[in-house]
Amino acid sequence: MLKLRIGSKLSSVRDDRKLNQVEMAELLGISPSTYSRYERNENSVEFDLITQFAKILQIPVQDFLPETTAIHNNHSGQGGVIFGNFYYYGNKDQIVLDLENQVKLKDQEITFLKEKIELLERLNGLK
Repeated sequence: MLKLRIGSKLSSVRDDRKLNQVEMAELLGISPSTYSRYERNENSVEFDLITQFAKILQIPVQDFLPETTAIHNNHSGQGGVIFGNFYYYGNKDQIVLDLENQVKLKDQEITFLKEKIELLERLNGLK
C-alpha cells in the first residue's frame, strides 16, 4: 500500500480552514494524538486516509501528492508507480485492484458532491 508523509501540507491546509488538530481528529474518527503524529510526519499516511483528508478539507487529493509521477513495469509482471521519492510496487493484478478501489472511492466522492450540490441548489431555491 502506498504511504506518504504529508504533515506540512496537512497542517497548512488545516490552519487555512480554521480547524484545530482536535477538530480534525474528530472529523476523521481518530485520536488527536494519532492525528498529531501525521502532521509531525511521525506516521506515514496510507492513500485511503489521504482521500479522507482531502474530502474534509475540500481540496483535490492531488494537492497531497508529489508533483513527479512515473509508472514502472518489467517483463515479469512486477511493476509500480513512483510518486516523487516514494515507490509503490506490487504485481500487476494487485496494482490494478488498488487502482480500481481508488476509482470506486472517486465515484463515491463524485456522488456525494453531486448530492451536496443538489441540496444546496434546493436550499437556495434554484431547483
